[in-house]
Amino acid sequence: ELHIGNKNYSSWSLRPWALLRELGIPFEERLHPFAPASDWTAFRALSPSGKVPCLVDEGLVVWDSLSIVEYLHERHPGVWPKDTAARAWAFSGAWRSERAALCGTGAGLARSANSARRSGGKAW
Repeated sequence: ELHIGNKNYSSWSLRPWALLRELGIPFEERLHPFAPASDWTAFRALSPSGKVPCLVDEGLVVWDSLSIVEYLHERHPGVWPKDTAARAWAFSGAWRSERAALCGTGAGLARSANSARRSGGKAW
């Protein structure tokens, strides 16, 4: 089960949802539309962080979008690229997008993408 918030406004919820759909990994979607004055006590019983997304798989609870992606990588082929350089690039972009989302700016990811274009695809 993938517990998510609004796919239109919650990029953290959308990331594992889109990955599961793209790779054809079967899952049940559980939508939790949190209102501004919501009491998240019930959801905290499911997710230690009290936030979405949260994946429940065979009794194991995994929260945080990148933790979910990494867990899926361990269980399903094709989540991260096999090539070391491509995987490093994809993982760096994923972490930068998480950091940018937390900081409220996409400048870090945009700067990395521009750097990659100038260096022929290598930003490291």
